[in-house]
Amino acid sequence: MTVSVDPIPRIEGHLGIKLTVDAGVVTEADAHGNMFRGFENFLVGRDPNDAITFTQRICGVCPVPHGMASTYAVEAVYGYSTGHITFANTDSDGLGVPVKAVHVRNLILGAEFLMSSITHFYHLAAPSYVQGPNMPPWTPYFHNDYYDSRLRSNGRALPSGSNLWSAVIAQYVKALRMRRLTFEAGALFAGRMPMTSAYVAGGVTTQSKGADFRDRCRRFYNLMHDVGLFIVKEYVPLALALGALYPTYDNTHNGGGDIGAGLGNFLSWGAFPNPANNVLALQGGYKIGAGVTVPLVTGKTNVGTMLAAVNENLIEDTARSWYVPDAKWGYPTGQSWQKPGSVTRTEPDRTKGVKYSWMKAPRWKVGGVYHAMEVGPLARMVVQGLYVDGALLRDTFVVGGHFSYADYFVSPEPITGPALDGRCVDAGLLAALGAEGLAGAVTTWIRDLKGGLSTMDRLRARALESLLLVQLILGPFNKVTGVFGSVGVVGGDAAVPTSGWIGAAAAVADGPSYVSRAVPVNPRSSYGATEAPRGSLSHHVSIDRGKIASYQCVVPTTWNASPKDALGALRGGNGRGAMEQAMIGSPHAGTAPGPGVEAMRIAQSFDPCIACAVH
Repeated sequence: MTVSVDPIPRIEGHLGIKLTVDAGVVTEADAHGNMFRGFENFLVGRDPNDAITFTQRICGVCPVPHGMASTYAVEAVYGYSTGHITFANTDSDGLGVPVKAVHVRNLILGAEFLMSSITHFYHLAAPSYVQGPNMPPWTPYFHNDYYDSRLRSNGRALPSGSNLWSAVIAQYVKALRMRRLTFEAGALFAGRMPMTSAYVAGGVTTQSKGADFRDRCRRFYNLMHDVGLFIVKEYVPLALALGALYPTYDNTHNGGGDIGAGLGNFLSWGAFPNPANNVLALQGGYKIGAGVTVPLVTGKTNVGTMLAAVNENLIEDTARSWYVPDAKWGYPTGQSWQKPGSVTRTEPDRTKGVKYSWMKAPRWKVGGVYHAMEVGPLARMVVQGLYVDGALLRDTFVVGGHFSYADYFVSPEPITGPALDGRCVDAGLLAALGAEGLAGAVTTWIRDLKGGLSTMDRLRARALESLLLVQLILGPFNKVTGVFGSVGVVGGDAAVPTSGWIGAAAAVADGPSYVSRAVPVNPRSSYGATEAPRGSLSHHVSIDRGKIASYQCVVPTTWNASPKDALGALRGGNGRGAMEQAMIGSPHAGTAPGPGVEAMRIAQSFDPCIACAVH
C-alpha cells in the first residue's frame, strides 16, 4: 500500500512523504521538497558582499546562519582566513577579524539558536504530542488516542487547574514571549532580527563603543537571562519528561521502540570561535555508524584539515532531484553528482521518472564510499562526545565543565530518594507532575536517561544543547542563587556582565569592529561553513574580477531530507537520506482521524526547513 503524507504540518516550507506500508509498517519512504527558487543562479555577477544579504532571504526562520556562512565564504575568498571560518586576529599571521567582531557574531548567532530551538519544540513539534485547546488555530487535531491521556485538552478552551495539560499550554504561550526576547537581544548588536544587518566581510557593522556598547551588553544579558531561566526551568525538564509520556518514540536503552532511529551517521562543521584561544565552542567532525568520531576541526590550527576534507569528500547528487545534470554547468560527464562550488548554474528538470524532489542529496565520502549523514543538534552532541549511544546522559552531558544536566533537575534526598529539584523546575510544572502522580516517574526517567537514536533523542538533544549554549552565552547557572554568570564594574560602568561570551564582549567594548582588505581581482574559490540550529551549513563561492562567478549552498535539510542518491549500490545500501531511513520500520496506523501521525512526528523531529532546502 502506498500512502502520501503531504503536507507535513508545522515545519518551514512544503514537505511531503510518500510511504510504502506493509502490514502496518513502513517499508519505503520518499521525502520530497516542493518548489524551485534559484538563489544560486541570481547571485552570479553580483558583489560578493551582496550574497551576505541575499542568502539571508532564503529562509525567514534561519537567516542568521546563512548570513554567517556567507560572511565566512566571502572572507575566505577575500583572504581573511585560510579555511571555512574566520577567527580573531589575535596572532601575527595577518588573518582574521577584530576580537569584538567575533564576539558580536557569536552573540547574534547564539540568540538565533535559542530562538529556533524554543520555537521548534513548543510551536512546531509539541502540538503533535499535546492536544491543543478546543479553539482555533489548534483545531482540528488528532484523535484522542494519539495523545497521552494527561496531555489531552478534554474539551477545555483555556488552561485551568493543576494538571499537566494546563501547565504545558501555559508554557506554549510563554514561549512566544521568549522568542520575542531572543530577537530583541540579538537586535541590540544585529540592527534587526531575524535578518541581521551586522554581518559583513571584515567584521560587523556595529559601531557602538565604550559605555554605549557596555550598556547594550547589559541589556542583552538581562533579556537573555529571562530566556535562560525559561530554558532551565521549563523547556529542558518538559522536553526530558516528554519521553516518559511517549516511551515508544524513545531509544531501546530507555525501554523505547527506536521509532525514527535513522542512519546513525552524524556530521558537524563546528561553530562559535572563541577569541580567547581560537578554539571552536562546538567542534566539527563526523561519525559513521558504530565507528569512532573523526575530528574535522577544533580551532584555527586545523582549519586546513577540514578544508582539504571537504574538497575531497563532499559531493551533491541529483539522480532523484528535478535538476539537469549538464556538464556545461560543472557536472562530471555522464554523472549526476558534482562537488559543491563547481557548478555555475542549477537548471530545473521537470521530467517524470525516478526524480521526485527539488532537494539535492549531499553525501560524505569515507573509505571511498559516499554516505548519507544526519546533521543537527543530536549530531553536534554526538560529535562533541556529550551524547553517547547506550551511556547514561548524566555521565556524558556535563555542562560548564562541572554540572551534569541531571544535577540541575534531580535533587538527591537521603530519606525519600531522588526528587525533582524545585530550584530548577518551574513551580507550575512541578505541581502538575505531582497532581498527575508523575513526579517520581519523571525524576527516575531524567536521572537514568541513556543516549541513543530515536525521534525523542532529537527533541531531547536540542533542549540539552540549549542548556549548554545559554550558559556559554551568559555564564554558568547557579541553582542556589538562580543567576547565570556574574555582573560587575567594567570600564567604570556598574552591573555589566563579566562572564560568558557577553562578558568577554563587554571587556573589549572600546575595540574596533571591522578591518578592511582589498578585493582580489584574480579568480578565487573557497567556502564558508558553520552550524545552523538545524545542522551543518556551507556556502561555496567562486569570484572573478571582484564579482561572484558561482555560488552554492549545502544546507541542513538537504542533508537530512535528501532524496535517494545514485551511489547507494556502491555502499551496499539503498541511497536513502536520514529522514527517509528514519521512517523505515515505523508503525503506520493509517486510520482516521490521524493517518500518518507517526511519520509527521518523525519528520518534525528533524525540524526540516524546506525553504532552505529548495533554495
